Amino acid sequence: MKPNKSQSVPWKLPIMLILAVVLILAMLRLGIWQLDRAEQKRDMLSSLISKSQRVAVPLASVNRNDANLRYTSVTASGRFLPEKTVLVDRQVVAGQVGYTVVTPFEVEGMSDAVLVARGWVSAGQSRAVLPTVETPVETLTLTGRLNFPAAQPPLWDDKYPVSDGLVWQYLPLTEVAQEMTLSLFPLVLELAPDTVGPAALRIDWPAIDDQWVAKHQGYAFQWFAMAFAFFIACVVLLLRRRNATDNDDS
Repeated sequence: MKPNKSQSVPWKLPIMLILAVVLILAMLRLGIWQLDRAEQKRDMLSSLISKSQRVAVPLASVNRNDANLRYTSVTASGRFLPEKTVLVDRQVVAGQVGYTVVTPFEVEGMSDAVLVARGWVSAGQSRAVLPTVETPVETLTLTGRLNFPAAQPPLWDDKYPVSDGLVWQYLPLTEVAQEMTLSLFPLVLELAPDTVGPAALRIDWPAIDDQWVAKHQGYAFQWFAMAFAFFIACVVLLLRRRNATDNDDS
């Protein structure tokens, strides 16, 4: 009589069960890890929002080497350097392509100048003609939040130039400082949305959102769903194997 498969390899089922349990536990562990990451990002988000809502402090009083300055509300007194204004390309507002206008600002009591992101202007009908931007030259006191400079676009190819005259694709601070012959503060000052006067343009900065929290929660759901689906598949296979064994015995 020919032996059935379950009799010929009695060790196979326990090994498969052990592997299945290990895989399910690994998936569950990854899901829990993603939830932990979501909680960490939620705490970070709360900290950033709280920081942005505090009373603005003088920029000259902050430590330029502090790694946690992003979204800090600050004030700065000094004057613009209008001749060094640059435009950051490919900035979209309300479906229209334009530029973010960035002008260095000499801050009283600081050796560094700070790049001030003043808002958005439309690219107009032709990119061959750059927009004209009025910049005040008198001493001003500005209020805004600190943020990272415009980052390198995704899939950026280094064979392309970062700047073309006044137009920059993003703001690598070392290169910008060399081009402007200035010592620059490591973060950009984004003008507060309620800023009025010629210093401010159309201001529509991205809000501090919870996209990373939602992403980690989504990843956690995927791992838990995979663990559940794998568990169901294992149960179905075990039931089919049992039925096959019962049929063979009968």
